[in-house]
Amino acid sequence: MRPSARKGYTLIPLALYWSRGRAKLEIGLAKGKKEHDKRADVKNRDWQRDKQRILRNVNR
Repeated sequence: MRPSARKGYTLIPLALYWSRGRAKLEIGLAKGKKEHDKRADVKNRDWQRDKQRILRNVNR
């Protein structure tokens, strides 16, 4: 089975360059995030947004 065909894995382009008239692409295999990791990122992003809003209002 191809690694990219497995569930939860994705091929990611890392670099694109030209060599002797041909395009070359370096790719990487990445595993997706788990649901609890996504929730933590959303929570952190919301907090950063709220913190900037609070600081902006305090500095007025």
